[in-house]
Amino acid sequence: MIGEWLGLSKLLPGAASAAKAVYGRVVGKSPRLNFDTTSGGIELHVFNTKDETIIVESVQASPSLLGFSEGAALRDVLRAATHQVNGADEERPIAVISPGEKAEIRILKTTLEGNQADQLIRVTVRWRTARRRPFSKSVISIRISVRDIRDLLVEVDRKQPGIVIV
Repeated sequence: MIGEWLGLSKLLPGAASAAKAVYGRVVGKSPRLNFDTTSGGIELHVFNTKDETIIVESVQASPSLLGFSEGAALRDVLRAATHQVNGADEERPIAVISPGEKAEIRILKTTLEGNQADQLIRVTVRWRTARRRPFSKSVISIRISVRDIRDLLVEVDRKQPGIVIV
């Protein structure tokens, strides 16, 4: 009898996740993600489509070919590189986004080998609303290929002014 109840308890996390997904689709809106090169580097833009402030808690790539920096300062880049290698272990928010606004999260330039051209990278953003309540935490994911990252790097190099020696 007790074994049956313990077996049913394994279904609770999956049921809670499914309920949260249905709630998010029916009642709430998830933020939108987009890669862009307008500022001279590749950035992940997070657009807040909700009517309340959201907090981006973490951004991770799987496999970890990309790193995400919350700023351009050296300590931010070092923290992002450490998280790329070791995984994020601290509870430090990356961005706080007001309704209708967007956050620009810089991507660390990485070396991509030729045999990874068709590999897909899954980028997962963990976010929550500023007000803590049931279902305030959520996750969104997008996929980008290594080939697309290379195209974005070429576009960045094309936009940046080069040095001409005469």
